[in-house]
Amino acid sequence: MSIGISRCQRLSTPLLGSNTFLRTEELRSHMSLSERWAGMPRETRIGFLGPAIALITISLAILLSPGFTWPGNALSDLGHYTRTDLGPYKLLGAIVFNGGLILTGLTMLYFVFSTMKKTTDMPTKIGLVPIFISLLFLIGIGVFSENFGDIHFIVSVGFFLTFPFSMWIVGISWLRFPRLRLFAIISLLLPFISVQVWWMHFVGNPYWTGAAIPEIITAMSAILWVWAFNYLHYRGALEGIVSQ
Repeated sequence: MSIGISRCQRLSTPLLGSNTFLRTEELRSHMSLSERWAGMPRETRIGFLGPAIALITISLAILLSPGFTWPGNALSDLGHYTRTDLGPYKLLGAIVFNGGLILTGLTMLYFVFSTMKKTTDMPTKIGLVPIFISLLFLIGIGVFSENFGDIHFIVSVGFFLTFPFSMWIVGISWLRFPRLRLFAIISLLLPFISVQVWWMHFVGNPYWTGAAIPEIITAMSAILWVWAFNYLHYRGALEGIVSQ
């Protein structure tokens, strides 16, 4: 009799978990966007806000630098404090640009560190290490602006080279989970878009001479990936991988 009860308990546990998930989703469907935002854990909100800070400050820096062109400049040109060819408000634009990168890096370090602490799946935790390192490089880009020459080049290359490895490691490890297989495949393929545009940049192409276009494409691939990761966690799709 006890064996039968135990078996029933084991069978009912997934059903109870499924019912809990469905009830949670039903409650969320009746909540306004502001209520959902207020109900998010702090690190989840930061995971969405951090990349948005970078996009907003880059946009503001471009507005303050009317001489900036996507085909002819690098994004780092926006952070140069003493250039005079990009507009009369270049110093303010550089402060906004570099400050935005530093703030984004700091907030996202908190997000990634908090996520790593909650991660129970070791391959996933290992996969988050490169993006943690890339955020240190991102802060370095803001601190060591284009005025610093070789140091700026080193931290910039470090940033763009490191975070794709997070996508690849997480993508490979999540192929084990059927519910995450589509995201895993996207994670494996997405960095190759960056590889393609950077290859076009270095071998030459008729569309751009500066690095801004490959830089923003690479950055957007990372931002969209982080947002998707964060959303999956928020929705409870990473149960058994990252605790809530």
